[in-house]
Amino acid sequence: MPRTILLQRTIRGCLGLLGVSAITPLQADDGPVAGFGLRYTTEIIANVSGGTSSGAGWLGRLDLHYDSGDTLFGIEGAEAYLNLFLLHGPSFSDRYAGDVQTVSNIDAPSALRPFEAWVQMPLAGDIRAKAGLIDLNAEFDQQTVGAPFLNSSFGIGPDISQSGRTGPSIFPVTSPALVIATENGGYHLRLGIFDAEPGYPDHPHRFQPGPLGRDGALMIAEAGVPLGDDARMQMGGWRYTERFVRLDGAGRAHSGGVYGQIEGRLAGARKGRALRAWLRAGVATAKADPISLYAGGGATYGEEGNLFGLALARAQLGAPGRRAGVGKHDAETTIEATALRRVTDFMAVQPDVQYVIHPSWQARVGNALVLALRFHFSIGAD
Repeated sequence: MPRTILLQRTIRGCLGLLGVSAITPLQADDGPVAGFGLRYTTEIIANVSGGTSSGAGWLGRLDLHYDSGDTLFGIEGAEAYLNLFLLHGPSFSDRYAGDVQTVSNIDAPSALRPFEAWVQMPLAGDIRAKAGLIDLNAEFDQQTVGAPFLNSSFGIGPDISQSGRTGPSIFPVTSPALVIATENGGYHLRLGIFDAEPGYPDHPHRFQPGPLGRDGALMIAEAGVPLGDDARMQMGGWRYTERFVRLDGAGRAHSGGVYGQIEGRLAGARKGRALRAWLRAGVATAKADPISLYAGGGATYGEEGNLFGLALARAQLGAPGRRAGVGKHDAETTIEATALRRVTDFMAVQPDVQYVIHPSWQARVGNALVLALRFHFSIGAD
C-alpha cells in the first residue's frame, strides 16, 4: 500500500476518535463546511545576513475551529464560527530581521487564545450581519492573489495594520465588532465597527478579550466591483473615533486612511493554471501613524495549491515620523519569492525567500536576507 494512502487512513482513524469526519483540501470550497477542523502552519525561518542579527527560529500556528455551516437554528444563511489557536516561537522580526512589515504572517508572541467567535445572520435581501470577535482582515482589505505569500503586508496592508495602540482587530488579537455587509453578483459593500483596542496590550498572553471602549472605536467601510472576466477592484476607508498622541509629541491627532486594490487573472484558465496579479496602495495619517504611504503587489502562476509567486511591498515613513526620529530612510522595501506545492490533500510545503531593504527605515541596520521553509497541514472542515 502506498505510504500516502496508509498515512491518510491512519489519520482518518485518529480523527474518528475525535469526531472529525473528513480530510479536506487546504483551501475551502465555496461556502462554509459544517464541522470541526484543525490547521497547523509551521516554518523554519532564518535571517542569514543583515537585519538586527543573524539567527533562526521555529514558528507555528495551530488552529482548532468549528463552523456550523450555512444553517443555524433552522435559519438558512445563519452561521456560527469559533476559532481557538496556539502560537509558538520567537518574535522573529523583532529579534532577527528587524523589519517593520513582518516577514512572517504567523510571527507573534506565544499564546493560547480565541481568535474568532461570532454569529452571522441574514437580514433583508442579500444583507447579512456578523457580531462577535471578528478578524477585520476576514472581511476587509483581502488580498486574494497575495494570500499565499508569507510577508504580513500581503495579507493586510501595513497602512492599516500599524494603526491603533497595538494594531486593529487582526492577527494575533481580535476585538468585539459588528459588520453589516451585502454581496451580489461580484459587487460588495461592507461596513464595520470594531473596538479600537484588542486584548490587553500590557498582557499579550491573556486568554480572554479585553474590556470595551478603552480607545473608542475603529470605523471601516469597503466597496468592491467586478472588472470583466475574473478580476475585481475594491476601495475602502477607515478612521478611529479617538485621537492618538502625535508622533512628534505635539498634541493628538486622528488616525485614518484610505486604500484601493485591483486584482485578477491575466492569462490562463479560470479554474486551472493561470497568471494572476494584484496591485494595492494605501495612505494613512502621517501625524499619527509612521507609515504614511504603502504600495505593494505581485503575481503568481499556477493553480490552487501549486504555484510560484513574486511580490514587492514598500512602506514609506512619513515626514513627521522622520522628524520624530522613527527612522532615517524614506521607505522599507521587501521583495519576496515563494513556491507552494501541495504534497497530499492535507499537506503542502512552501520554500520562501525575502530580501528586506532598509529594515525599519534604520540607517545602521543592514539589508536582511530571510530564508524560510513552511509546512501547511489541514484536517477536517475548513
